[in-house]
Amino acid sequence: MKSDSAVLITAAGLSGRMGIPKALLKWDSEMNFLQKIIATYSDFVCREIIVTLNEDTFDYFKAFSTSPVHFILNLNPEFERMHSIQLGLKAIKSSSYCFIQAIDNPFIETKLLEEMYLYKATDTYIAPTYQGKSGHPILINESIIETICQMEVQKQQLNEVLQQFPRKAIAVEHPEILYNINTLEEYQKLMFGF
Repeated sequence: MKSDSAVLITAAGLSGRMGIPKALLKWDSEMNFLQKIIATYSDFVCREIIVTLNEDTFDYFKAFSTSPVHFILNLNPEFERMHSIQLGLKAIKSSSYCFIQAIDNPFIETKLLEEMYLYKATDTYIAPTYQGKSGHPILINESIIETICQMEVQKQQLNEVLQQFPRKAIAVEHPEILYNINTLEEYQKLMFGF
């Protein structure tokens, strides 16, 4: 079943602590992080898959652009993540809901997305929790999408914006929602166990 949902994958950060773009980190012998995340949301049958990239990675990935994947160039990654989120949300054409997915957590699986989508609502956003701790991705609704698209975002953080909306926390058995990879050491530990 095709979902009434988009996903916005934020991959325009400068990856200063990592040293190389996180989107290009190897997931396995066939895919990098971004390809793995796109494959997961494709399996979930997202209506639209939107990816924000910076100039370092845009030319590499745009060659792989096929429907429903749409790459957005963020010329100002120094404006930080909310700028990327706004750019991506403005590109949504026909979806009432949108997952916000960071590039530094490629561990998500379709089962998690299906669980979250069951709770979609027009009056709350959906946040998964594992053992009481909030994780990612989140699922936002049309009113939140519209709010972010219309606001001044330069000095805003996503969690600050979300505080004005009701939150529905759902407990899941997926510890991976708490993972993120910002350094080479974290990459080696989470991917290879050392």
